[in-house]
Amino acid sequence: MLTQVISMFASGVNTACPTVKIQPERLPDLNIPRTAHHVLCLNGEVTAIGGHTTAFIPTPTLEYYKDGEWHVLQMAYAHNDAIVVPLSSGKVLIAGGYEKPLGIGQTYSTEIYDPVTHTFGDFGCLDRKRAQSMGVELDSGKVMIAGNWYHDDGIEMFDGHKSFAYVKDVETGYGHPFLLRTAKDDAIIFGSFSFKGDSLQSSTVERLKGDPVNVPLLEQWHPKCMYIPNSSADYFIGDAKKGIYSYLIPVENNDGQIAIAQVRNGEFSLLPTACAVPVKSPWGQKIEYAGSLVVDRQVQRAYLVGRDILIQGDDAHDVNNRRGYILCIEYGKAQQGNGAPMTLYYTEPMAENVLHLPVVTKDGDLMIVGGNREDNYTPLSTVLLFRMGLSSETAEENAFAGWLLWTLGVLLFAGVLLSYFLLKRRQRKVLARNQEEAALSYAAGEEMVRRVSELFEQKKLYLNSDLKVSDVAAELSTNTRYVSECIKMVKGYSFPQFINSYRVDHAKQMLRDNPTMKTATVCSESGFANEASFFRTFKAYTGMTPREWLAQADA
Repeated sequence: MLTQVISMFASGVNTACPTVKIQPERLPDLNIPRTAHHVLCLNGEVTAIGGHTTAFIPTPTLEYYKDGEWHVLQMAYAHNDAIVVPLSSGKVLIAGGYEKPLGIGQTYSTEIYDPVTHTFGDFGCLDRKRAQSMGVELDSGKVMIAGNWYHDDGIEMFDGHKSFAYVKDVETGYGHPFLLRTAKDDAIIFGSFSFKGDSLQSSTVERLKGDPVNVPLLEQWHPKCMYIPNSSADYFIGDAKKGIYSYLIPVENNDGQIAIAQVRNGEFSLLPTACAVPVKSPWGQKIEYAGSLVVDRQVQRAYLVGRDILIQGDDAHDVNNRRGYILCIEYGKAQQGNGAPMTLYYTEPMAENVLHLPVVTKDGDLMIVGGNREDNYTPLSTVLLFRMGLSSETAEENAFAGWLLWTLGVLLFAGVLLSYFLLKRRQRKVLARNQEEAALSYAAGEEMVRRVSELFEQKKLYLNSDLKVSDVAAELSTNTRYVSECIKMVKGYSFPQFINSYRVDHAKQMLRDNPTMKTATVCSESGFANEASFFRTFKAYTGMTPREWLAQADA
């Protein structure tokens, strides 16, 4: 492997992005299939707002996920491809959107959603009717709004209560623009296509205060098209209290290469990364990325989702057989003076593959809610959960190994002379790991899994909701990594999945023996931490809810 890295850098080719396989969990479906909707995490609840449903018909509804199921609320108006702005008050401004089915027309209607009380109020009217627009809250509590679709554009301001007022015209009208703050009372506007859908490759940036300015970086790198509704809060990485207004956005050059731009207080630059953003999968398919990032500020990670591009007439890559991708960018490490390490997570080809902006949950995972496979007429109700919150031991080990190889490559490429001792020490670590993995034979793995299973059957450790792999390793006088790798090699899944298979079987037996027992009791006595986890896991393993399974078992 070291020889391969040296060869790549000697020839001037950038090191490959590390890849890690990930398996999404299928959560309960939305009640209403939808796309062109916004998805936010509000008051700890993932919330899908507006959009349109089957046959491109706007839906005047909102759904929030709580206790393992989706709850539908009726909004005052339909907001399809609308303005959605999370406010500092904790409430959400929802405004505009298409007036009719098929994405025709625009609307004036506005309302405020309170995620704590799950109610709507403060109804108002935009200064001009809008769709495919954006809004951003300023320090004053006012909200700047710009962008439109087949209607006059311009800047208007929401006073934070009910009133919307015209501010000024813009030289270029945008559809789905980027609207980024540059100061406590100022912001900029730019984008990749006009309000009539024409492609733009303009280096001009509009400003709330002042005349438009030219940005040299945008002459070579153009903002990635944003066809999916989003909020600038999704990719904000700054600190408004310290006067730092910083964002990450994907950009693309004329050769189709994608990079990550950082816009800090109105200044544009490319984020240094450890490797190039992969535009092709390890299998040679081109990757289609969504036009926006989402960030997890707590761990300083940004995520860009994508999928294989559909190849017409190629059965191997048709709409029902494509991989999904999540590019993880550890931007915090770039801010410390290094290129940001990146990892490309990929799924097996799956029928549920959708391209929609994910949301970061309160646990640091990613959830993709609804969306569509190819067109606006057949939106999906699919909900997929990707465990990104540092819960996968194997994924983290693989990502770290990829990052370590990248570090070696960069040092060699830069011409830094490594000392003989350091080089030998790292080689010994790699050699020791290879030897350890080689010694892990399948027969030894089967024996370890047998011992774990025997331990579970005798002591029923899986009924402890706080059970960790280290607890099992201690019982068997071995190490945690050995236990995890044996289970993965023999069973094909992770330690948490292995535990959950026992818990689900235990829950099934309890349901058979006590059909009238409360779900909460079955959940707690089967070792699950909470009911939401119980419902999600049970359905993932059986394809049914506990009660559906019991009804089938009794039939």
